[in-house]
Amino acid sequence: MTTVVDSGAQGPTDQVPSRPGPGHRGRRRAVTVAVLAALAVGLAACGTSASASSPPGCASGAPKMTVEASGQASASPDILTITIGVNVSGPTAAAALSDANGQATRLTDNLKLSGVVPTDIQSTDFSIAPTYAQNGSITGYQVSNTLLVTLHDLTDAGQVIDKAAASVGNAIRINGLTFAVSNTGNVDGQARAAAVTTAAAHARAMATAAAESLGGICSVNDSTTGPSPTYFALNGGDQASAASGAAVPLEPGTQQATAQVSVVYLIVPK
Repeated sequence: MTTVVDSGAQGPTDQVPSRPGPGHRGRRRAVTVAVLAALAVGLAACGTSASASSPPGCASGAPKMTVEASGQASASPDILTITIGVNVSGPTAAAALSDANGQATRLTDNLKLSGVVPTDIQSTDFSIAPTYAQNGSITGYQVSNTLLVTLHDLTDAGQVIDKAAASVGNAIRINGLTFAVSNTGNVDGQARAAAVTTAAAHARAMATAAAESLGGICSVNDSTTGPSPTYFALNGGDQASAASGAAVPLEPGTQQATAQVSVVYLIVPK
């Protein structure tokens, strides 16, 4: 979307006394600090802003052109986060807990043997709950222990999942996968560059059509949305496949970042 905005003339500026009286320096310093704080709040509310050495005409009532444009860039995910754990049942709470502890230890040890560093393995959920018969009596206990595991090498991620699942058999529970891009700064920058390039092309075309010339850039504001993580849920069939040792096919695909920029140009009559 492209828009053109003509700015109106500014009102008169406040005059500063040539000979400030006592205490005027202190008041002026306080006013300056307040104005700077207000500007910082305004820029934060408008998103990222870049305005290096604006041309003199930007502060006057000269006509200006505001151009809005968007740009996109894509990147392949390089991080995989897995929600994986064990779920076991037993006749008593102590028996179920003992079984779950052993299964969880085997699962964690297997992940480490597959190259996952300890700092990328985090406990996220643990529960013990009774199971009931239709008449309301307790039939046993169920224990669940869930881990959040981060993989940085996607080439063998499927094998890591296969081996982890095989180490605990039918106790395995895999609740979902999340693909993400670790360095979002690069793809965000590419999206911004594409948006600014498009805005500049639109501005030149509009100025030519209006028989005007573009002056300097008064300001550039952008609103960039980085690549969002992609979530996948595994159903019971997928978990059974993993537990049996079958390969888990993983396709990370690509993720997109979108930038929206607003560029204000001076218009210089020919």
